Order: sequence, then structure tokens, then C-alpha cells
Amino acid sequence: MTVSGLATPYGFQSFPNFTQGRQGNSVNKIVIHHMATTDYDSVPGIWNSRPASAHYGIGPNGEIRSYVDEENTAWHAGDWNANLTSIGIEHCNINGAPTYDISQATVESSAKLVADIAKRYGFGQVVPYKNLFPHSDFISTACPGQLKDKLQDIADKANAINNGGQSVPTQSATTVQPTSTGLSAIDKFKAGGDRFVLQGSFINNTCELQYGIYQSRADELSAVPFAWKDNGIPTKLLDDLSDPNGRSFNDGATVRFKSQYQRGTIDKYSVNANAVGIDFLDGNGIIWFDADKFWNHE
Repeated sequence: MTVSGLATPYGFQSFPNFTQGRQGNSVNKIVIHHMATTDYDSVPGIWNSRPASAHYGIGPNGEIRSYVDEENTAWHAGDWNANLTSIGIEHCNINGAPTYDISQATVESSAKLVADIAKRYGFGQVVPYKNLFPHSDFISTACPGQLKDKLQDIADKANAINNGGQSVPTQSATTVQPTSTGLSAIDKFKAGGDRFVLQGSFINNTCELQYGIYQSRADELSAVPFAWKDNGIPTKLLDDLSDPNGRSFNDGATVRFKSQYQRGTIDKYSVNANAVGIDFLDGNGIIWFDADKFWNHE
């Protein structure tokens, strides 16, 4: 486990929206965000329902909290490759729209945390748009607000710290333990003989012709990030419960696996992605599902 010694765990990994491990990738950048809220304590609770997360958050008085182990992938950049290779830092605002101001204490603590991360991962000099990025560099967003114009200031302060201007406490990774949730969903599937039952209905978010077949995107079950090749469900496996003929598959339709596909065996596991793979023997190979979503579904 790796957590900065500057941070205090807060709701640490108590939410589902992050991925175990980094799929063999190394950290080479930091991504800066603002929370777009003055309620520091509301994070990370909002990530129980919103598919997002970050490794750290900094409060209006400069408090630093840890939300996700650095060895795991937080869902923060809006770009999967960036998520796999970065550490995300959220910053609480001291007022709302339209200015979304950030306190100087928050900026100072941000520089200390950036310095600590840069030193531990061997970045050398912290340089904006080389190893320190605004969220907006990866996705069209107003985030990180004012912090986009403060990147150079944060980088300069971080470099001054690492060049002897101010010491940073040594990280204390061994003192933090994740919230215990018992067996993982993958462990539960394995303990149950790799069997699954999925008789309940779910929502077809959209249907598209992909790779020569009509497929359903079902976010209630799909692993993140979604890809038609890996996560799309061929509609021939499903009944459209919203259509008497069972074949319209309009966006938002309620669907269900056909009876012959509601039970079977997990064929592959990906612990790093927290995903289960199933071959429904329809000729289209493995479909990957989020292990927790699949386990918890009816």
C-alpha cells in the first residue's frame, strides 16, 4: 500500500468506483482537479453513486485527505490511459460559481503533496503539461477552474521544496489499511464454483451495430472503461421486455438475458480490472462485466 505521509485517510476506498491495481503501468503524472463544491466532507461519499474518484483531496484550510491507494487506479481524468498512469488530486473550493475560488492554504498544501509525489516517483523537476496536468487536458471540462492558471505556481513551489526549500514528511504507507469489505466479488464467484445466475432485468442504455452484430450497452453490468469489443452484449442473447415482440432495443429499454443464458460459468477473471468474463457460446467470444455489479445484480 502506498499513501503519502502528508495525508489522513478519509472514507478510504469505502466507495466502489476505483479499480484495483494499474494493469502493469507506472505513475508518471499528476492531474489537478477542483471539487466544484465548498463541502469538503461530501467527498468521497458522492462517489458511492457517481462513477468517479481521486487519490487525494485538499481542504480549504490545507488539510490533505487520502481516498484511494496510489497503487490503485482512481477514475478521475476521463481518459483511461491517463487514469492508469496518474495520481488525481481534488481541491475544495471556498465559494461556488462563477468564480470557484481556491484558498492559498489549499494551493500551499497542493504544492507539498505534488512535491512528495514527484520525489517518490522520480519525476525530477515538476513541469506543467509534462508531469503536472489540469483535468481539462484530458476531457472537455471546466475543471480545475482557477487551478489551471495556478499550475506553474504549484510546480514552482513543489520544485523549491524538493530542492531543499522545505522538508516533506516521509510517507507512512504501512499505517493505512483499506476499509474491510470481506471477500471480493471475484473471490465469491470462485468460492461458488465459478457459477453465476442473472435472472433480473436491467437497462439497455443504447444499442449499436458494432463488429457486424447489434449490441447492447448496459452500464448496470459493464466493466469500466466500456468498449464495444469487450463489453457489448449481443442483442440475440437478450429479450426486450419493453417491446411485445422483444426486439426493438430502444435506448432506455428494460431487457433481460434469455432463459438459456441466465445461468452459467465464469470463464475468465481479471483481478486488476475487477472484472469477470463469460463466453455465452454464441460465437462472439468473451464478454467482460464488472465483478461487483454482476455479483450484486439479481
